[in-house]
Amino acid sequence: MKRECRLIKAFGKNEVGLADMPNKISGIKVSRIVIGEDTGCSWCFPHGYETYNSHYANYQRSWKKQRKTKWK
Repeated sequence: MKRECRLIKAFGKNEVGLADMPNKISGIKVSRIVIGEDTGCSWCFPHGYETYNSHYANYQRSWKKQRKTKWK
């Protein structure tokens, strides 16, 4: 796995020498540890200002979200 040293720093080593990760851990936690600081801030990592899916870039509205408030 790339960037294994960051996971070892966060979780410690096991007897084999790999990262001693817990049995149940979410993928977003792993990605925050592995590539969170490279994108700027690990807390706002998945939807930060620099990402392509941030809400600053999604100003285009879809009609599907407005169906319940349609004028009749």
